[in-house]
Amino acid sequence: MFRYLWYCSSHCTSTTWCISSSEFSSDFKGMKGYLQNQFPIPSFPALTGFDVAGVVVAVGDGVTRLQVGNAVWASLPTQQGGKPLVMGAYAQYAVIPEAKVGLAPSNLNPLELASMPVVAITGLQALQSLGVKQGDKVLVVGGSGGTGSCAIQIAKRLGAHVTTTCSKKNMDFCKSLGADECIDYHEHWEDQATDVDGVYDCIGETGICSKSNKVLKDGGKFVSIAAWADFFQHKWERGVSGTMLQMDSTNAKTLETLQDMFENGEIKAATTKVFKLENIVDALKEGAKGHTVGKIVIEID
Repeated sequence: MFRYLWYCSSHCTSTTWCISSSEFSSDFKGMKGYLQNQFPIPSFPALTGFDVAGVVVAVGDGVTRLQVGNAVWASLPTQQGGKPLVMGAYAQYAVIPEAKVGLAPSNLNPLELASMPVVAITGLQALQSLGVKQGDKVLVVGGSGGTGSCAIQIAKRLGAHVTTTCSKKNMDFCKSLGADECIDYHEHWEDQATDVDGVYDCIGETGICSKSNKVLKDGGKFVSIAAWADFFQHKWERGVSGTMLQMDSTNAKTLETLQDMFENGEIKAATTKVFKLENIVDALKEGAKGHTVGKIVIEID
């Protein structure tokens, strides 16, 4: 039997027992020290994990939006008052301010809920950064992973024509999400995609910026969550602009928007593997291999 606890406070003294969490690529990248500028670890030993899903059982003073019994989801904040925070979703309890928590989509099960906050928030904010609108051509580099699979669906909901890169074995999966075209990432996708309005890079492969510059139309936009080294060495041309996305999980409005999308059937969760908390090392090793379809979930009971 799952146990749940959520103690929410508008003064950042909230706690939740999360029934599940999800493996996120930044977890094992952070363990290797690759993301100290993006997600600095303030102290050791450090807990990892971003995504949580659970049920509220208690609330703090000043909490008005959430109440005991609410099913909720959230992405743990990485900063508070400009100072880095240790995450800690791979645990039975987590502390989160009310403003960073959303009511869970009613049509997702607990494991699906735990797999979605970071990737769905990131996908939505990336497409908002690109300014995607009806009729745009969007390229998602790495469409079969967590945020890529969400971005495909959200871009289609916005009325875009979506092309994605993935392996041949994952093309059917990406098309099931709504992708109009799939390009084998082993091939030169930069020679196949043309006249693109926006590129969302989920991979950070070598040369991604120059490749994207080639496929983007004049004035097109590029956004990435992974191309840190390549991005700052690249010079954009023809009015093309680029952005490195820093996901903002602080606004519950974003989760409300995503809640509506899930409940209206505009997005579906893509969870592929579930690991018990005691097997979390195996989960991280699986995620570190790359080429994951959907999300890996950590079940806590």
